[in-house]
Amino acid sequence: MIGVIDTSALLRLYIPDGPIPDGLEAFMRAVEYGENVAIAPELMLAEAGNVVSKKHRQGVLSAEEMNELVGLISRMPVRYISHRKLIVPAVDLAVDSGLTVYDALFLVLARQKSARLFTADMRLQKAAKKYGARI
Repeated sequence: MIGVIDTSALLRLYIPDGPIPDGLEAFMRAVEYGENVAIAPELMLAEAGNVVSKKHRQGVLSAEEMNELVGLISRMPVRYISHRKLIVPAVDLAVDSGLTVYDALFLVLARQKSARLFTADMRLQKAAKKYGARI
């Protein structure tokens, strides 16, 4: 199975500030064994780094924890996809749906690849249902 992992879902694996999306842990174990493929727009790395640095500034993560988490995220077995072919449909979808272009990138990728979208973002989940993506 191919799954698009959004930043909110990925971070829930490491920062327990809400429920982990259903099936994500099993999906990622299967990725490690080569049974599933995890993909994401390149943006996920920047978004994850932003959230992790914000958690450090808030005192939730120490500098050591922040650096360790950034290293773990960068080594995750995720195939990163360029935004070049996603940006036009993502902008269109963002305008139509009210999502940010950032979130629309994940949804467009899931739709283009007929992949399951893993997200902890309720707004993105709602849009995924509306636009026919699997969640």
